[in-house]
Formats: sequence, structure tokens, C-alpha cells
Amino acid sequence: IAVMVAAMITLAAGFSLAANAQVIRVLRLVGARDLFIARAFTRRFTLRVFLGAAAGTFLGLGAFAILPVAGDAGFFTGLGFQGAGWLTPLVIPPVAALIGWAATRAAAMRVLKRDT
Repeated sequence: IAVMVAAMITLAAGFSLAANAQVIRVLRLVGARDLFIARAFTRRFTLRVFLGAAAGTFLGLGAFAILPVAGDAGFFTGLGFQGAGWLTPLVIPPVAALIGWAATRAAAMRVLKRDT
């Protein structure tokens, strides 16, 4: 899953950088360095990844919360978290943000070096 997330973010960052080619050209004309430009894109994408992962985690936890308990008869009985296990999914947003940061930074630096 982490590799697929990184691939999707890398593609999205590359397309975003390509769509903003004129802005990047102007930034370079006024003296912005590639690291500054990459940092701006990385910050925006990392925040989006974190918020998306947080929303998905919240919805997923909500779905688990409404599943039937183990004593009921049914197909999805007994699935879910017990006790402090409900805190385990809270690791997902920061890990996704870290993956997003690394993938976006790598994509941005690669695209910016290629366009130099």
C-alpha cells in the first residue's frame, strides 16, 4: 500500500509541477532556487496527504464501529478493534504524510533538475 501511495503521489506531484511550469519559470527568474520551489510543493502535498489519510482513517474507524459484535449472528461478526487497539489506526495519517513528503520531494527535485 505504501508503494502505491508513493507512486500516486509522485505522479500527482509531477503533473502539478508540469501544470505550474510558467509559475516555476517566473520564480526562477526572480531568483528562487529549486529547493525553495520543491519545498513549497512538498509542503502543500504533504498537508493534503495527511488530511486525506486522516479523513479516510476516521471513516474507516466509523465503519468498524458499526459492525456487529462477536455475539451476534452474521457475516462480519467479531471484526474490529479491542481496547487500546482502536488507537492503532491513528498511526496511518502520520505515516502516509511521511511517505507523501518523501515521494513529493523526490518527484519535485527530479522534475526541477530535468527542467533546468
